Amino acid sequence: MNSIILTIASINNGHIMFDEGPTGWDLITGNVSGSEFIGGLLDAVWRAMYHGLYKLTRIVFGNIQNVLNDGILRSRNILNSTPQEWNETAFAFIKGVAENAAIPVAGCIITFIFCWQLISMVQESNQMHNIKPETIVLLLMKLAICLLVCANSFKIVCGLFDLGHWATDKITFVEIGGDEINFNLVLEEDPEECSFGEVMAMLVNLIMTVIAEGVVYILNVVMIIKVSMWYLEILIYASAAPIPFSTFINKEWGQVGMNYLRKMLAMSFEGFFMIVAFGIYEAMVINIIGSTGNAPDKYMMSIVTTCGCGCGLIMILNKTGSIASSIFNAH
Repeated sequence: MNSIILTIASINNGHIMFDEGPTGWDLITGNVSGSEFIGGLLDAVWRAMYHGLYKLTRIVFGNIQNVLNDGILRSRNILNSTPQEWNETAFAFIKGVAENAAIPVAGCIITFIFCWQLISMVQESNQMHNIKPETIVLLLMKLAICLLVCANSFKIVCGLFDLGHWATDKITFVEIGGDEINFNLVLEEDPEECSFGEVMAMLVNLIMTVIAEGVVYILNVVMIIKVSMWYLEILIYASAAPIPFSTFINKEWGQVGMNYLRKMLAMSFEGFFMIVAFGIYEAMVINIIGSTGNAPDKYMMSIVTTCGCGCGLIMILNKTGSIASSIFNAH
Protein backbone atom coordinates (compact mmCIF):
# COMPACT_ATOMS: atom_id res chain seq x y z
CA MET A 1 0.00 0.00 0.00
CA ASN A 2 2.74 2.47 0.94
CA SER A 3 4.65 1.71 -2.23
CA ILE A 4 1.52 2.46 -4.29
CA ILE A 5 0.82 5.72 -2.47
CA LEU A 6 4.36 7.05 -2.57
CA THR A 7 5.01 6.12 -6.19
CA ILE A 8 5.08 9.30 -8.27
CA ALA A 9 7.08 7.98 -11.21
CA SER A 10 7.53 4.47 -12.60
CA ILE A 11 10.02 2.99 -15.02
CA ASN A 12 8.50 1.30 -18.07
CA ASN A 13 10.85 -0.16 -20.66
CA GLY A 14 13.64 2.10 -19.53
CA HIS A 15 11.55 5.31 -19.69
CA ILE A 16 10.43 7.38 -16.72
CA MET A 17 6.62 7.71 -16.63
CA PHE A 18 4.92 10.26 -14.31
CA ASP A 19 1.55 9.59 -12.74
CA GLU A 20 -1.21 12.22 -12.86
CA GLY A 21 -1.20 12.62 -9.07
CA PRO A 22 -3.98 12.12 -6.57
CA THR A 23 -7.53 12.28 -7.79
CA GLY A 24 -10.66 13.30 -5.93
CA TRP A 25 -11.44 9.64 -5.22
CA ASP A 26 -7.93 9.21 -3.81
CA LEU A 27 -8.53 12.10 -1.41
CA ILE A 28 -11.78 10.51 -0.24
CA THR A 29 -10.41 7.01 0.18
CA GLY A 30 -7.15 8.22 1.69
CA ASN A 31 -4.94 6.85 -1.12
CA VAL A 32 -2.64 9.90 -0.95
CA SER A 33 0.26 10.91 1.22
CA GLY A 34 -0.08 13.42 4.01
CA SER A 35 1.83 16.17 2.15
CA GLU A 36 -0.26 15.75 -0.99
CA PHE A 37 -3.46 15.89 1.04
CA ILE A 38 -2.38 19.08 2.79
CA GLY A 39 -1.24 20.58 -0.52
CA GLY A 40 -4.59 19.84 -2.15
CA LEU A 41 -6.46 21.18 0.86
CA LEU A 42 -4.43 24.41 0.86
CA ASP A 43 -4.99 24.84 -2.86
CA ALA A 44 -8.74 24.50 -2.33
CA VAL A 45 -8.63 27.02 0.54
CA TRP A 46 -6.56 29.54 -1.43
CA ARG A 47 -8.83 29.18 -4.43
CA ALA A 48 -11.98 29.68 -2.33
CA MET A 49 -10.48 32.78 -0.70
CA TYR A 50 -9.37 34.11 -4.08
CA HIS A 51 -12.84 33.69 -5.58
CA GLY A 52 -14.45 35.39 -2.57
CA LEU A 53 -12.11 38.37 -2.79
CA TYR A 54 -12.61 38.48 -6.56
CA LYS A 55 -16.38 38.74 -6.17
CA LEU A 56 -16.07 41.49 -3.55
CA THR A 57 -13.64 43.41 -5.75
CA ARG A 58 -15.98 43.12 -8.71
CA ILE A 59 -18.92 44.41 -6.66
CA VAL A 60 -16.94 47.43 -5.41
CA PHE A 61 -15.61 48.01 -8.91
CA GLY A 62 -19.15 48.14 -10.30
CA ASN A 63 -20.17 50.46 -7.47
CA ILE A 64 -17.37 52.85 -8.50
CA GLN A 65 -18.90 53.10 -11.96
CA ASN A 66 -22.39 53.68 -10.56
CA VAL A 67 -21.21 56.36 -8.14
CA LEU A 68 -19.18 58.04 -10.86
CA ASN A 69 -22.11 58.02 -13.28
CA ASP A 70 -24.54 59.35 -10.65
CA GLY A 71 -22.20 62.12 -9.48
CA ILE A 72 -21.33 63.39 -12.94
CA LEU A 73 -24.93 63.08 -14.14
CA ARG A 74 -26.16 65.05 -11.12
CA SER A 75 -23.57 67.77 -11.66
CA ARG A 76 -24.41 67.95 -15.36
CA ASN A 77 -28.12 68.27 -14.61
CA ILE A 78 -27.36 71.17 -12.28
CA LEU A 79 -25.18 72.84 -14.90
CA ASN A 80 -27.86 72.36 -17.56
CA SER A 81 -30.42 74.27 -15.48
CA THR A 82 -30.90 78.00 -15.28
CA PRO A 83 -30.34 79.94 -12.04
CA GLN A 84 -34.09 80.21 -11.60
CA GLU A 85 -34.48 76.44 -12.02
CA TRP A 86 -31.54 75.78 -9.70
CA ASN A 87 -33.04 77.77 -6.80
CA GLU A 88 -36.12 79.83 -7.47
CA THR A 89 -36.12 81.43 -4.01
CA ALA A 90 -32.52 82.63 -4.28
CA PHE A 91 -33.15 83.89 -7.81
CA ALA A 92 -36.18 85.92 -6.69
CA PHE A 93 -34.19 87.38 -3.78
CA ILE A 94 -31.28 88.45 -6.02
CA LYS A 95 -33.68 89.93 -8.54
CA GLY A 96 -35.29 92.00 -5.78
CA VAL A 97 -31.85 93.21 -4.61
CA ALA A 98 -30.95 94.30 -8.14
CA GLU A 99 -34.22 96.16 -8.68
CA ASN A 100 -34.72 97.71 -5.25
CA ALA A 101 -31.18 98.42 -4.06
CA ALA A 102 -28.79 98.45 -7.01
CA ILE A 103 -30.91 100.49 -9.44
CA PRO A 104 -31.21 103.54 -7.12
CA VAL A 105 -27.44 103.46 -6.59
CA ALA A 106 -26.97 103.24 -10.35
CA GLY A 107 -29.26 106.26 -10.78
CA CYS A 108 -27.07 108.29 -8.45
CA ILE A 109 -23.95 107.27 -10.38
CA ILE A 110 -25.59 108.18 -13.72
CA THR A 111 -26.55 111.60 -12.36
CA PHE A 112 -23.03 112.23 -11.12
CA ILE A 113 -21.41 111.16 -14.39
CA PHE A 114 -23.90 113.16 -16.46
CA CYS A 115 -23.26 116.33 -14.44
CA TRP A 116 -19.51 115.73 -14.61
CA GLN A 117 -19.70 115.37 -18.39
CA LEU A 118 -21.74 118.57 -18.70
CA ILE A 119 -19.16 120.48 -16.63
CA SER A 120 -16.35 119.11 -18.76
CA MET A 121 -18.23 120.08 -21.91
CA VAL A 122 -18.71 123.65 -20.69
CA GLN A 123 -15.04 123.98 -19.84
CA GLU A 124 -13.91 122.65 -23.20
CA SER A 125 -16.35 124.70 -25.28
CA ASN A 126 -15.68 128.22 -23.98
CA GLN A 127 -18.71 128.40 -21.69
CA MET A 128 -21.06 126.68 -24.17
CA HIS A 129 -20.43 129.15 -27.00
CA ASN A 130 -19.02 126.44 -29.26
CA ILE A 131 -21.41 123.63 -28.35
CA LYS A 132 -23.45 122.38 -31.29
CA PRO A 133 -27.08 121.32 -30.78
CA GLU A 134 -26.37 117.81 -32.07
CA THR A 135 -23.83 117.38 -29.27
CA ILE A 136 -26.51 118.04 -26.65
CA VAL A 137 -28.91 115.70 -28.44
CA LEU A 138 -26.26 112.97 -28.56
CA LEU A 139 -25.56 113.36 -24.85
CA LEU A 140 -29.26 113.12 -24.02
CA MET A 141 -29.60 110.02 -26.21
CA LYS A 142 -26.68 108.42 -24.37
CA LEU A 143 -28.38 109.25 -21.07
CA ALA A 144 -31.66 107.68 -22.20
CA ILE A 145 -29.96 104.54 -23.48
CA CYS A 146 -27.94 104.21 -20.28
CA LEU A 147 -31.08 104.53 -18.16
CA LEU A 148 -32.80 101.88 -20.28
CA VAL A 149 -29.81 99.53 -19.97
CA CYS A 150 -29.66 99.98 -16.21
CA ALA A 151 -33.37 99.30 -15.84
CA ASN A 152 -32.98 96.01 -17.72
CA SER A 153 -29.46 95.11 -16.57
CA PHE A 154 -30.59 92.02 -14.65
CA LYS A 155 -32.34 90.69 -17.75
CA ILE A 156 -29.21 91.37 -19.82
CA VAL A 157 -27.07 89.36 -17.39
CA CYS A 158 -29.56 86.50 -17.49
CA GLY A 159 -29.39 86.66 -21.28
CA LEU A 160 -25.62 86.21 -21.13
CA PHE A 161 -26.13 83.15 -18.97
CA ASP A 162 -28.68 81.80 -21.45
CA LEU A 163 -26.02 82.06 -24.15
CA GLY A 164 -23.62 79.90 -22.14
CA HIS A 165 -26.47 77.55 -21.27
CA TRP A 166 -27.26 77.12 -24.98
CA ALA A 167 -23.64 76.19 -25.70
CA THR A 168 -23.68 73.71 -22.80
CA ASP A 169 -26.75 71.93 -24.20
CA LYS A 170 -24.91 71.25 -27.47
CA ILE A 171 -22.28 69.05 -25.76
CA THR A 172 -22.73 65.29 -26.18
CA PHE A 173 -21.19 62.75 -23.82
CA VAL A 174 -19.74 59.25 -23.98
CA GLU A 175 -21.63 57.42 -21.26
CA ILE A 176 -19.76 54.94 -19.04
CA GLY A 177 -21.55 51.62 -19.09
CA GLY A 178 -21.01 48.02 -18.18
CA ASP A 179 -20.86 46.96 -21.83
CA GLU A 180 -17.88 49.24 -22.45
CA ILE A 181 -15.85 48.10 -19.42
CA ASN A 182 -15.17 44.36 -19.03
CA PHE A 183 -13.92 43.52 -15.57
CA ASN A 184 -12.47 40.18 -16.69
CA LEU A 185 -10.04 42.01 -18.97
CA VAL A 186 -8.18 43.52 -16.02
CA LEU A 187 -8.53 40.77 -13.40
CA GLU A 188 -8.39 37.01 -13.95
CA GLU A 189 -11.30 35.16 -12.35
CA ASP A 190 -9.84 31.64 -12.28
CA PRO A 191 -6.02 31.59 -12.44
CA GLU A 192 -4.20 28.37 -13.28
CA GLU A 193 -2.17 28.49 -10.07
CA CYS A 194 -3.75 29.80 -6.90
CA SER A 195 -1.34 30.38 -4.01
CA PHE A 196 -1.04 32.54 -0.93
CA GLY A 197 0.64 35.24 -3.03
CA GLU A 198 -2.30 35.35 -5.46
CA VAL A 199 -4.73 35.70 -2.56
CA MET A 200 -2.74 38.55 -1.03
CA ALA A 201 -2.51 40.28 -4.40
CA MET A 202 -6.31 40.09 -4.76
CA LEU A 203 -6.69 41.44 -1.20
CA VAL A 204 -4.51 44.41 -2.15
CA ASN A 205 -6.67 44.94 -5.24
CA LEU A 206 -9.79 44.94 -3.05
CA ILE A 207 -8.25 47.50 -0.68
CA MET A 208 -7.22 49.74 -3.59
CA THR A 209 -10.71 49.46 -5.09
CA VAL A 210 -12.32 50.48 -1.79
CA ILE A 211 -9.97 53.49 -1.57
CA ALA A 212 -10.86 54.40 -5.16
CA GLU A 213 -14.54 54.21 -4.25
CA GLY A 214 -13.96 56.63 -1.37
CA VAL A 215 -12.11 59.00 -3.71
CA VAL A 216 -15.04 58.90 -6.14
CA TYR A 217 -17.48 59.78 -3.32
CA ILE A 218 -15.28 62.73 -2.32
CA LEU A 219 -15.08 63.73 -5.97
CA ASN A 220 -18.88 63.80 -6.23
CA VAL A 221 -19.18 66.03 -3.16
CA VAL A 222 -16.54 68.43 -4.50
CA MET A 223 -18.27 68.59 -7.89
CA ILE A 224 -21.63 69.46 -6.37
CA ILE A 225 -20.06 72.08 -4.09
CA LYS A 226 -18.16 73.61 -7.02
CA VAL A 227 -21.28 73.81 -9.18
CA SER A 228 -23.32 75.31 -6.35
CA MET A 229 -20.61 77.89 -5.61
CA TRP A 230 -20.60 78.84 -9.29
CA TYR A 231 -24.33 79.56 -9.22
CA LEU A 232 -23.99 81.56 -6.02
CA GLU A 233 -21.17 83.61 -7.53
CA ILE A 234 -23.23 84.36 -10.63
CA LEU A 235 -26.21 85.49 -8.57
CA ILE A 236 -24.06 87.73 -6.36
CA TYR A 237 -22.47 89.37 -9.40
CA ALA A 238 -25.88 89.75 -11.04
CA SER A 239 -27.32 91.52 -7.99
CA ALA A 240 -25.05 94.53 -8.66
CA ALA A 241 -25.54 94.57 -12.45
CA PRO A 242 -27.16 98.08 -12.65
CA ILE A 243 -24.16 99.74 -10.92
CA PRO A 244 -21.43 98.94 -13.51
CA PHE A 245 -23.91 99.36 -16.37
CA SER A 246 -24.53 102.94 -15.22
CA THR A 247 -20.99 103.91 -16.26
CA PHE A 248 -21.62 103.39 -19.98
CA ILE A 249 -22.64 107.03 -20.38
CA ASN A 250 -19.01 108.17 -20.12
CA LYS A 251 -16.08 106.90 -22.17
CA GLU A 252 -13.57 106.85 -19.31
CA TRP A 253 -15.94 105.43 -16.71
CA GLY A 254 -17.33 103.01 -19.28
CA GLN A 255 -14.33 100.73 -18.79
CA VAL A 256 -15.92 99.65 -15.50
CA GLY A 257 -19.03 98.48 -17.29
CA MET A 258 -17.04 96.77 -20.07
CA ASN A 259 -14.92 94.86 -17.56
CA TYR A 260 -18.05 93.77 -15.73
CA LEU A 261 -19.69 92.67 -18.97
CA ARG A 262 -16.65 90.59 -19.94
CA LYS A 263 -16.55 89.08 -16.44
CA MET A 264 -20.21 88.06 -16.59
CA LEU A 265 -19.69 86.57 -20.06
CA ALA A 266 -16.73 84.57 -18.74
CA MET A 267 -18.73 83.35 -15.74
CA SER A 268 -21.62 82.35 -18.00
CA PHE A 269 -19.27 80.10 -19.98
CA GLU A 270 -17.57 78.69 -16.88
CA GLY A 271 -20.28 76.03 -16.69
CA PHE A 272 -19.53 75.19 -20.33
CA PHE A 273 -15.89 74.50 -19.46
CA MET A 274 -16.88 72.41 -16.43
CA ILE A 275 -19.09 70.27 -18.68
CA VAL A 276 -16.13 69.85 -21.07
CA ALA A 277 -13.94 68.76 -18.12
CA PHE A 278 -16.54 66.15 -17.12
CA GLY A 279 -16.64 64.78 -20.66
CA ILE A 280 -12.86 64.49 -20.87
CA TYR A 281 -12.74 62.73 -17.50
CA GLU A 282 -15.41 60.21 -18.55
CA ALA A 283 -13.51 59.39 -21.75
CA MET A 284 -10.24 59.00 -19.82
CA VAL A 285 -11.84 56.65 -17.26
CA ILE A 286 -13.19 54.42 -20.03
CA ASN A 287 -9.74 54.11 -21.61
CA ILE A 288 -7.97 53.57 -18.28
CA ILE A 289 -10.21 50.95 -16.64
CA GLY A 290 -11.13 49.31 -19.92
CA SER A 291 -7.50 48.71 -20.89
CA THR A 292 -6.47 45.13 -21.51
CA GLY A 293 -3.51 43.41 -19.99
CA ASN A 294 -2.58 40.77 -17.46
CA ALA A 295 -3.61 41.22 -13.84
CA PRO A 296 -2.94 42.30 -11.19
CA ASP A 297 -0.47 45.02 -12.15
CA LYS A 298 -2.68 46.43 -14.89
CA TYR A 299 -5.67 46.53 -12.58
CA MET A 300 -3.83 48.29 -9.79
CA MET A 301 -2.39 50.79 -12.25
CA SER A 302 -5.88 51.41 -13.62
CA ILE A 303 -7.29 52.08 -10.14
CA VAL A 304 -4.41 54.37 -9.14
CA THR A 305 -4.63 56.28 -12.41
CA THR A 306 -8.39 56.64 -12.00
CA CYS A 307 -7.90 58.23 -8.58
CA GLY A 308 -5.20 60.48 -10.04
CA CYS A 309 -7.51 61.58 -12.84
CA GLY A 310 -10.19 62.30 -10.22
CA CYS A 311 -7.82 64.59 -8.35
CA GLY A 312 -6.91 66.18 -11.68
CA LEU A 313 -10.60 66.77 -12.38
CA ILE A 314 -10.99 68.56 -9.04
CA MET A 315 -8.04 70.82 -9.85
CA ILE A 316 -9.25 71.60 -13.37
CA LEU A 317 -12.73 72.42 -12.06
CA ASN A 318 -11.13 75.00 -9.78
CA LYS A 319 -9.31 76.47 -12.81
CA THR A 320 -12.33 76.77 -15.11
CA GLY A 321 -12.98 80.28 -13.79
CA SER A 322 -9.48 81.51 -14.67
CA ILE A 323 -9.66 79.73 -18.04
CA ALA A 324 -12.93 81.49 -18.93
CA SER A 325 -11.59 84.84 -17.68
CA SER A 326 -8.44 84.53 -19.79
CA ILE A 327 -10.45 83.65 -22.91
CA PHE A 328 -12.77 86.65 -22.55
CA ASN A 329 -10.00 88.94 -21.19
CA ALA A 330 -11.92 89.51 -17.97
CA HIS A 331 -10.31 90.53 -14.70
